[in-house]
Amino acid sequence: MTPSSDLQELATTLEAMYASISFPEGDEPDWKRINEIFHRSARLTRITPEGVDHFDLGSFQAMIMEMLDRGVYTCFYEKEIVRTVRVFGSLAHVLSAYEITRSLEAASHLGRGVNSIQLLRSGSTWQVHSLLWDEESAGTSLNLPALFGDRIQM
Repeated sequence: MTPSSDLQELATTLEAMYASISFPEGDEPDWKRINEIFHRSARLTRITPEGVDHFDLGSFQAMIMEMLDRGVYTCFYEKEIVRTVRVFGSLAHVLSAYEITRSLEAASHLGRGVNSIQLLRSGSTWQVHSLLWDEESAGTSLNLPALFGDRIQM
């Protein structure tokens, strides 16, 4: 059984991760906070219908800034819907479903997907070591009960 302190610290880290990548109109992600939450050697991997993109923190920031400069995003909110957590020693794996909206108050979402997050305990805190994500598309529908079943932790 995973100690409740581990689960609480993981929840705090995940909430901070989602908050740091979200931003209101005219702003950008909280890069300082992202660099605290993610391990310095973290890898981020995006799956799209066109292929797979791999990033370190620097190239991820460059991609996001380019998208902001081109007006692809003017605001962005990613909110966790549900998660499952597995912990062994100093490693944790989290499967986290999310939705994307243009505001915190939005009644509908722009997209949904799943993050596969691997975290490493660093002292008394957890840091994201790897983030792999895929979004719903024409061929991939997010079926929460089938994916998360009765093991939902929020």
